[in-house]
Amino acid sequence: MKKNRRDFIKTATIAGAGLALAPKIAFSNNRSDTMVRLGFIGLGLRGVENLNNALNRNDVEITAICDIDPKRVKIAQDKLISAGYPKAKVFEKGDYDYRNLLDEKDVDAVIISTPWLWHTPMTVDAMKAGKYAGTEVSAATSLEECWDLVNTHEATGTHMMILENVNYRRDVMAVLNMVRQNVFGELIHFRCGYQHDLREVKFNNGMQPYGGGVLFGKKATSEAQWRTLHSLKRNADLYILHTALAPLPFMLILTGGTDLFRLLHMPQNHADFMIIL
Repeated sequence: MKKNRRDFIKTATIAGAGLALAPKIAFSNNRSDTMVRLGFIGLGLRGVENLNNALNRNDVEITAICDIDPKRVKIAQDKLISAGYPKAKVFEKGDYDYRNLLDEKDVDAVIISTPWLWHTPMTVDAMKAGKYAGTEVSAATSLEECWDLVNTHEATGTHMMILENVNYRRDVMAVLNMVRQNVFGELIHFRCGYQHDLREVKFNNGMQPYGGGVLFGKKATSEAQWRTLHSLKRNADLYILHTALAPLPFMLILTGGTDLFRLLHMPQNHADFMIIL
């Protein structure tokens, strides 16, 4: 039976709330009964950070890595060797070599840490290949892409998870617990925003990942190579999950609501949202 939009949002939010309230059920580092074979697509700063987290676990194997930059591949391989792991199989032959990684039988799931425009296409391809996908935020860049993710999951039965870390921050989980305990009573209005000075993220000197200059695009390095161009070409809030639409739906579902009646975005010097229930 095909779910309607409201049922999907309600079910997904309940599941996410459960993980937020008890993340160790899913992510405990004490489990060793089942080994998960991981492939990593994208080995920039975020991708390598995710790789480091995986290397701290005893229930995963890193079997494949993918990036079009040989320097980033070497950094990842060196980390595997230093941690006592064997080298992973490498996929670095162009933008679409990740699809060959997805064909590998010794890959159960992938962690996708690439620039934003690649998140939905790579996640859709992963689900179609039967690989679970952990996808960095933002997982999609349009409403159309959001439904591509939903429809592909429904068609394949393969799962994906948005790797939104703010939900699991200690302060956010503390507020979530207070909502669960009905400390605030009925919630009818949320105001939130992504307030983050991104100047050193979006501009650098071409040698260091953050700050030191005003370069962006091809002459820059790290996120400034691609993220700054989104700000130049798109008149929208580009990163609404942190402290906004990621943690709030969990709080909403715990108070018995399932609908966002109004979502207001007021472009100012920072993202500013009001949600009226």
